[in-house]
Amino acid sequence: MTGFFDGPIGANDMSYKNQYLKSLLGFGGLTAVLYFLLFYFETEIVEITSKGGWSFLIPVAIAFAISYGHGNFTSAFWDWLEIRAKH
Repeated sequence: MTGFFDGPIGANDMSYKNQYLKSLLGFGGLTAVLYFLLFYFETEIVEITSKGGWSFLIPVAIAFAISYGHGNFTSAFWDWLEIRAKH
């Protein structure tokens, strides 16, 4: 028996939850580490980016990295809770 978006339901249901949990913990950890590094090296980042030139791309790249990690964490979180949007 299969669900509309869920894949197989039944015996393999826990393996899907474990997969989501691994992603949730992995991307959650990545996001936490990136935020920690951002605040820990705040002074150095401001010094480097205040020099001008192309250094303004550093905070943009940091923002993209945090956004990627947080987005995947949030997606895995909702999948782990089995909450999905109606189509």
